[in-house]
Amino acid sequence: MKKLYTFFLISFFISFNGILLANEKKTRFILIGHMYPIVKDKIILNKLFNKINKYNADYVFILGDSNLHQKDTISQIKKGINSNLFFVPGNQELSNDKFKNDYLKNIGYLNKFLQTDNLNFILLNSSENKDQIIEFLNNNLNNQNGKINIILTHHRIWDDSIVDSKEYSHDKSYYFQEIYPHIKNKVLAIFAGNSKRQYFRDLSDNNFYGKQNVNLIYWMDKIGDIDLYNIGMGDGKPKASFVIVDVMKTNKFLVSGDFVTNQDYEILPKKLIIKNEEKLNITNVNKIRAEIKDKYIVLNKLKLIIVISIIIFFFIIYRVSKKFINHSKKGN
Repeated sequence: MKKLYTFFLISFFISFNGILLANEKKTRFILIGHMYPIVKDKIILNKLFNKINKYNADYVFILGDSNLHQKDTISQIKKGINSNLFFVPGNQELSNDKFKNDYLKNIGYLNKFLQTDNLNFILLNSSENKDQIIEFLNNNLNNQNGKINIILTHHRIWDDSIVDSKEYSHDKSYYFQEIYPHIKNKVLAIFAGNSKRQYFRDLSDNNFYGKQNVNLIYWMDKIGDIDLYNIGMGDGKPKASFVIVDVMKTNKFLVSGDFVTNQDYEILPKKLIIKNEEKLNITNVNKIRAEIKDKYIVLNKLKLIIVISIIIFFFIIYRVSKKFINHSKKGN
């Protein structure tokens, strides 16, 4: 009897909390970025769209690098996703004039200010130069309407570790300190859809990228009062991921992630793990010597040069001294 009572009590609290959560939620939106590695894979793409649709989001935003300049890709996305759809261009869609024009034909805008009942979505083309970006932000942030402002963009505009020399390149072309004064105390969050691959690897063994992390769906930074999220899916393999955001009536965010996969494993098998050779061989003297052999060679060459120079120096001194002594004897 006691167990039955406990069961009903737990069930009641779960149901009650579910009702409270439903009453608290005001808006739900989903974010996807860097989809281009999977847009030709109809199986994984259909899995992704079906799972997204189960969340019944009010809005879905595609944050660039997703073949949005290709008409068939846009058609697939619009056909597959049931929610209101909006887009942000990535560097891929803007890499040349043709792609940019095709993107505009498909989407109709590069920047957009979208108002809902409780939110302002600022869809920002992060490939533009700082003056254009500041102008767009000022035009849409200086007239406050009491709603939450959220910037949706492609690049991690707050991250100054990767900056290009000019606009419409692979990465942004400005520093965050040039943008920050125009959004400080005005923007609650920024979501960027760029790939995680500049920081974390999926399955590829490319030393240009960071350490392997196939399980990463999003990560968060914070500057001042602004929450900063990177949500790009990287390779999309083994996991094609997306982020769900519930905005509550209290104006708080609940951010979560989900994914689909074609793989038959949950945990990455040992054979696919990219090992950290330096850590694994830290006590292996031969390995350490092999790693720094160039330094040893340079050091040994330097020592040899110094020794030879000293020998030559003393040889010259000896020869000069001998000539001087012989000359002195002849003079006598």
